[in-house]
Amino acid sequence: MAEEIYVWGGLADLLLSYLDDIGLDAPELRHELQQYDAAKRMPITVWWSLLERVSLCQPIPALGVRIGQHVKIHQLGVLGYLAASCETLGEVLLRFQHFQALLHNLTPSLIGQEAGAFRFSWDPSYGKSTQISNEVLVSGLLWIFRSLTAEEAPSPSYVEFPGPWPADPGLYEKLLGCEVRFEARTLIIHWPQEVLSLPINSSDPHLRSLLDQQAQAQLQTLPRPDVFLAELQHQMSIALQEGEASAKQVARRVEMPVRTLYRHLQQRSQTYKNLLGRLRFQLARQYLADPRLSLPEIAMMLGYSEQSAFTRAFKSWCGQTPLNYRKAQEPVREKIAFNRQPTPNNSTTSKRG
Repeated sequence: MAEEIYVWGGLADLLLSYLDDIGLDAPELRHELQQYDAAKRMPITVWWSLLERVSLCQPIPALGVRIGQHVKIHQLGVLGYLAASCETLGEVLLRFQHFQALLHNLTPSLIGQEAGAFRFSWDPSYGKSTQISNEVLVSGLLWIFRSLTAEEAPSPSYVEFPGPWPADPGLYEKLLGCEVRFEARTLIIHWPQEVLSLPINSSDPHLRSLLDQQAQAQLQTLPRPDVFLAELQHQMSIALQEGEASAKQVARRVEMPVRTLYRHLQQRSQTYKNLLGRLRFQLARQYLADPRLSLPEIAMMLGYSEQSAFTRAFKSWCGQTPLNYRKAQEPVREKIAFNRQPTPNNSTTSKRG
């Protein structure tokens, strides 16, 4: 449900800082923003509403981009300090991906490689954010990158937003320092490959180890998954392996009428088709990471009668064919991977699929 999707409460301080920096009073908005702090998670619908209220106070184009340019490390909590202690921007991205739920849990992020470049994107099958919130996310990430490298981080090759074309796209390009495209299927930042190896000025291996442990501990305190959805996805996984994952068949497995299953999903703003698609995408990425599995075998394991159907579906999920995705992952992992085995000086971390 919507209230289970949240953002880091400390982001309220970003909006307060923005209001301070531009000299905008907005007393009622300020009072509400002051109710949130780092100890509270903010429902994402509240975050979207707060951004819209800022836009009402200052109705200017590319507002989210401007807000993101005011972000500071401490406003991201442990994730911000962890980023500052990393050795390279590649490590920052990998940790951002793994610990992203500390900042928001709307949709997981993805890393992919493409012809001498790489892209950082967000899985569109989990839900869509608002345009202004997407702008804050992209702009804030770029601003943090530049602050961590003393302005050495190059601008992205280009950025893709899922929203409609604005009246003045050139303004976005001026503010972000790169080509900007709209009406994309999902939010994507394209970077040159060399960004991954750029050093962080404040790198501190010992502090990074401690913050890794702290961030991992905080992950464990986040809300547990919805029990109904967890069980439903478990039964869907079994049904996929047996070649029959229709809603009718899975409803039998969870021992409820199919209409009741649909009603439970509707109460959670979910559909069976979208849930099945997300599960298939998640499983597909796991299977593609295993070189022993062929593409026809993976297609069969995901309940597709033909490999071509699997290829079309996978490309609709992430813009790449399964073969290209598989080829792209290993070089990227080698380039930005960090030690994920627990040792006395290094906590366990892992790349989030």
